[in-house]
Amino acid sequence: MSRMDNLLGVVLCGGESRRMGQDKGLLTDGDSPIPWALRMAHKLQAWNIPVWFSINARQQAAYSAVISSEQLIIDSIGLPGPLNGLFSVHARFPGKDLLLLACDMLDLDEPTLAVLLAAYQEKEGYDFYVFREGAFTQPFAGIYTAAGLATVYRLARAGGLDNFRLRSLLDGDRVLEIPVTNGEAFRNYNAL
Repeated sequence: MSRMDNLLGVVLCGGESRRMGQDKGLLTDGDSPIPWALRMAHKLQAWNIPVWFSINARQQAAYSAVISSEQLIIDSIGLPGPLNGLFSVHARFPGKDLLLLACDMLDLDEPTLAVLLAAYQEKEGYDFYVFREGAFTQPFAGIYTAAGLATVYRLARAGGLDNFRLRSLLDGDRVLEIPVTNGEAFRNYNAL
């Protein structure tokens, strides 16, 4: 069995979209009539990676009109920011590794994903696989293993979750940092 068989894609759509002023995952633009969340899912389907969409409860009706409700996972853990989506999906699929994308990373390209997936398949023994550009670690697109998530969640619960953030996951020594070769692939769109 290939490691890829244990990998699920997760498109995070549950953010507040404060800077954008509207739900980014359902936006379309002049480049494509396909909503941004589905465009991100298509990037993963090229590798036959099953995709789930992380949303908050307020988004359920709107997303169900565009995406099968079976593919929607509603935030349920009560953690801050993207951790809520990540750990809500982990709670539903505790044995699966998760490839995490933001719905507004429209410039993420196939070569960048190929580098990430190759590192995941070839370099076992890490909990998390993320890109690094200079001093900045990119949490999206990143792969978060089931074992790593289980360990971190257990430790975070024991120490309190109030100050825990997504970047806290990436401070450990079991993180494979992959050098960024195309910085444009990590641009996110926070305003039209």
